[in-house]
Amino acid sequence: MVVPFAAGGPLDRSARRLVQDTPSMGPMQVMNVTGASGATGAAMVARAGSREPMLLMGATGTHAILPWINPQLPYDPLRDFQPLTLVARMPHVLVVRSEMALQWRISTPHDLLRLMGKSRQPLRYASAGNSSIGHIAAQLFQTLTRVPLQHLPFAGAQPAMSALLDGTADLMFDNIASCLPHIRAGRLKALGVTSASPLPILPGVPVLNESVRGLELTTWFGLFATAGISDALASRWANAFAQTLQQPAVQQYFDAMGVIREDLRLHDFASLVQSDHQFYGQFIKNRLRQI
Repeated sequence: MVVPFAAGGPLDRSARRLVQDTPSMGPMQVMNVTGASGATGAAMVARAGSREPMLLMGATGTHAILPWINPQLPYDPLRDFQPLTLVARMPHVLVVRSEMALQWRISTPHDLLRLMGKSRQPLRYASAGNSSIGHIAAQLFQTLTRVPLQHLPFAGAQPAMSALLDGTADLMFDNIASCLPHIRAGRLKALGVTSASPLPILPGVPVLNESVRGLELTTWFGLFATAGISDALASRWANAFAQTLQQPAVQQYFDAMGVIREDLRLHDFASLVQSDHQFYGQFIKNRLRQI
């Protein structure tokens, strides 16, 4: 099972848990194949061929965003993979440093907008790089609120988070699984979530769509196989992982990460991939490249 991102992140942790708790799949190992914002690992699975297929822990980035950013992408996200099962949807959270929130009395999205309206200098936001989901979320926020922001792109989510924590950046849109430990430790203040409804794991934190109408954005990650495998094999693999995801202990594990579980397999998961591929294509063409 290829994880196209670094070890320790939410996709890597999810992959290792699924490998551990799905014995019906036989011996499996997780391979972290990083590079090109996930494209290197995804391309490796795409090229494997149906005789010796591989598994990929793919995501919104690899299948719905990168194809519109990089015309030379070495794979086709819709043609070169067999969608198996959605693992989880991942809301994102608007966070600021807790000391900044205390200093400027920021407790809500409205407080942040008030500060941004008065500030002579645009606030700086960190992201995992140009066209990352954190970049897209912040640009959508900027478009809808018409407040100035300065983008600080980094080579990955970890250095972006480090910049936020050390004061190089002022705010960030980060996925719930990555920023939750910092929120619980008191290092970050959560101002709002990009999901359609509040998250039980963040009581009292509002949905951003209430104060910034139209700001609703939830990414996902899920399992794919190399294209060309038989329908029977795809069904067997999809059901094996879906059954693991329904185990109470595994559900608790994912609930603790703050992600949203949803049972989508095969054609239903493929429909989600195709829908988001079209959505982000239009968004990037119409909004992101105008900034």
